[in-house]
Amino acid sequence: MPKPKRNQSRWSLLLLFIVAAGLLLLIVLTGKERVQLSPMEDLLLALFAPAQTAFSSAGQKMRSFFDTAVSFYELKAENERLRQELTFMEQQLVRLQELQKENHRYRELLKFAEKSSHRLLAAEVIARDPSQWFGTITINRGYLDGVKQEMVVITDRGLVGMISTVSPNSSQVLLITDPRLPVSATVQRTRDPVTVGIVESYARDSACLRITYLPMETNSQPGDLIVTSGLGGIFPKGILIGTVREVGQDQSGMVLSAMIEPRVNFNRLEEVLIILQPGEAAVPTPGPENGGEEGEPSS
Repeated sequence: MPKPKRNQSRWSLLLLFIVAAGLLLLIVLTGKERVQLSPMEDLLLALFAPAQTAFSSAGQKMRSFFDTAVSFYELKAENERLRQELTFMEQQLVRLQELQKENHRYRELLKFAEKSSHRLLAAEVIARDPSQWFGTITINRGYLDGVKQEMVVITDRGLVGMISTVSPNSSQVLLITDPRLPVSATVQRTRDPVTVGIVESYARDSACLRITYLPMETNSQPGDLIVTSGLGGIFPKGILIGTVREVGQDQSGMVLSAMIEPRVNFNRLEEVLIILQPGEAAVPTPGPENGGEEGEPSS
């Protein structure tokens, strides 16, 4: 049994010697400067050229694949960075637009306050009850700012409501669209002291108002402006309330009533003015040239 292993070892040494001799011979033959390759080199190149070409092509494809993968992740990171920058710029643009609108509203309130004979205090709307959207709002002024109950709240567009409750730094405003706040009013065009009615909420449309108890001889028509009459001792005379949309008889058939579209947009109410001390003259009412939605620049 040991003899086959010894013979196998001898043959392995002999094969190794032949390969080494062949390599030395190949080195000797190829080490000199020659004009052309030997037949053996031509044969080896012919045999290994396709394999070299295949390995070279595979290497280039692998390199291209990894380069593409690296570029993909770089592009993805760049795309995410640009997306974040775009989101930030969009937020800044929205903020700038809001500041422009707010600046416009404050300018309108300032111009109105300068023309008014009343002593006014500006306030911001900070909250409103979702269940009573057209009932009450909360503003950021309280009795530390001189605010008291039953003070009248307006904007440059017209009447908003009345202060109902006061705390140190905030107050609740009862809007004229709330059923709890009737307002004595008249038709501005006629200015007839006899044609005085009561403005109250409109059950069919919470965003609208209705004036009732107008005498049958009242010459009111769509488009007329309704203003406060000054009766009752709370609301100064001449504050704009809204515009008559349609006129009809009351259910009793003895008096007239009219649906009014408020000039104040209660959906977009953001800044208001509080009348701290009424003046002798009426609050200036905006004319037709001041039309448009509350808080929006006229185009």
